[in-house]
Amino acid sequence: MKWKNILLVLALWVVAGACEKKEIPMFTTDDAGIYFQRVTSYIYGSTTENYGDSVAYSFVSAQATAKSVVLSATVRTMGKVADYDRPFKVVVDQEGTTAIEGKHYEVNLDTVVVPAGASTAYVRVRFFRTSDMMEKTIRLALRLEENEYFKCYFPEYKNTNAYSATGALIHGDVFAFSLSEMYTEPSYWNWFGGDFFGSWTPRKYLVVNMVCGLTPTDWSNAGSSGAKVSLGRFSFFAVAVQRYLQEQADAGTPELDSDGSYMQLAPSYSVDYSRYE
Repeated sequence: MKWKNILLVLALWVVAGACEKKEIPMFTTDDAGIYFQRVTSYIYGSTTENYGDSVAYSFVSAQATAKSVVLSATVRTMGKVADYDRPFKVVVDQEGTTAIEGKHYEVNLDTVVVPAGASTAYVRVRFFRTSDMMEKTIRLALRLEENEYFKCYFPEYKNTNAYSATGALIHGDVFAFSLSEMYTEPSYWNWFGGDFFGSWTPRKYLVVNMVCGLTPTDWSNAGSSGAKVSLGRFSFFAVAVQRYLQEQADAGTPELDSDGSYMQLAPSYSVDYSRYE
């Protein structure tokens, strides 16, 4: 028994020594961290989430009368929650940006704060619907920078909180918005619309939708039972659009088509632009 006790003590001593040598110091700091994090999806019934560092929006899904949209970038913090507002610093990343301030977007980056008692904040940007989005995608990139309240500890991190997953790396200090409005000619317009509206263009398509209260979904469902878009209604639609275009022309504010010419319909519904000749 004596030897057994001695061996047991020696074994415990060896294990304790081994554990002491492998001890890993924990990272601790009083500094608060800040990073972008957009939740893109989650697994129902679990705590697993997936993240992204960008968002894409198309005005194709918006009402024809919509002139702008407000999108947000979510900012999260690390460290203790404070009982006072904490400003954080965001700048436009010019290298990753094609959008023009005042034309494509407006944002006030001088007033962004993490509110007292919160660990989440939002950077809200208003994007304007511009005609060049029908031809190209515009991009705005925002970058977090360190200030007296926050450090940027996460230039990159895994796009999931699942410990065992091997997710791709995303940016923690940069968030990008991509906006566009690129249309394709609806099949139903191609089949029947030319005799009423003339040749399809993205700009004319928007005007027809605005005047007639139509959406891309209505065109997708065209011709089906109960659909808003049908051959029998095209004459009514064309008259309404012709009246609108003529009113605009008579008021001195003619509608221009995608190529810069005065917007025109099929000959049976033509608009008089003679005052501009």
